[in-house]
Amino acid sequence: MTIFPSALALVALSALAFARQAGPVAPDGRRGFGARAELSEVLATVRSTRDAERALLAELDGLPSELSVLVAGAMERYRERGYLALLDPSREAAMPDVHRVLEQALGDPLANFAAVERSAELRARLVSDLRLRLRRQVTTSHELESLELRRGLAVLRGATEGFVLLTPDEAMNIAARIDLAASFLRAMRNDLRALRQGGDEAEIARRAETLLALARASEGEQVRRAGLARELETLASVEDAMSAVTFTVRLRTSCRELLDWRARIFSESTALRDEALLWLPDSDIAKQAPPDVQKLSRSERMRGARLRAQQALALDPLDPEAVWAYAHATDFQFGIVESRPWYDRFLALRGIRSHDHRTYAERKLDLREREALDTVQRGLYGGPGTADTTGQRR
Repeated sequence: MTIFPSALALVALSALAFARQAGPVAPDGRRGFGARAELSEVLATVRSTRDAERALLAELDGLPSELSVLVAGAMERYRERGYLALLDPSREAAMPDVHRVLEQALGDPLANFAAVERSAELRARLVSDLRLRLRRQVTTSHELESLELRRGLAVLRGATEGFVLLTPDEAMNIAARIDLAASFLRAMRNDLRALRQGGDEAEIARRAETLLALARASEGEQVRRAGLARELETLASVEDAMSAVTFTVRLRTSCRELLDWRARIFSESTALRDEALLWLPDSDIAKQAPPDVQKLSRSERMRGARLRAQQALALDPLDPEAVWAYAHATDFQFGIVESRPWYDRFLALRGIRSHDHRTYAERKLDLREREALDTVQRGLYGGPGTADTTGQRR
């Protein structure tokens, strides 16, 4: 099995060099940690009690919730227009589900519009709803950006009020990703606010009737498909013209290099992380490891898992799976002094703080979370050693 060189971390981070002259601002020009983020400066910002820094953190903390409110408002409009009737009623409706119906309808418009039934009419209206189509473009990475922002802030706070340890490269990586995610969430917020208007119902109805008429005409299939294609091409041209001026689409263009950098991080680190989990004898996929790995001793597998998890974390310090693999293997090899910072980082990524029972008191912890919490708390609050997930006392 191939192990990627740790130098990949430096190669990935070098993609940020183009922005190093920007100063302490995010890619959208708003206040941020900046591309030149130093570890001491990043942590000082998080610890600061100054109004400017507190305002920055308050805004960052609030962005995911603001987006959720705007998404909920859009979903209410989708419900009013009947679009949610096209979804599986046994599942809670979500915006990406509505947008997937749009993609399915565009994939085979004749099949979706030809039937004389309510669902065909709803699909035609959905395809004709240009504001919905723009929301699909704008919110493509909504969940990812919210997750990136929350995880990055959680780890930084873990380093200021917990046991998390960070290297300068990790701080730069995390700060850059927080700034990137915050920029996109702000752009989405602006675009969703602009798209809150109800739109031209008469125009939506007119376009939908045109699509239905073309799909149900008496001409042959190829003629109907050609007519639909022309009408949908016109709709797509209008959508493209409108999307070109949205904040989110323009930001994607200006941040292409940063987005490519982040995508490479995910791609390269995920392969290493998955390999680490195969080596880790206590992981859910340990039994899927190749025969040459399965025949190794527990100690050898732990060493191999730790090495691969370390390689993954050099690229992506915010991957909870890689953090847990590294923490667990480190605990086995070197004990609590070395593993506690990593278990605490894992807890931070899961939204759990060992010193704040409110973050876990009403929560059913899984085995990994319980292992991490027990290890972080062991010996700190007068408690004896606790059993790990293998049933062994430490």
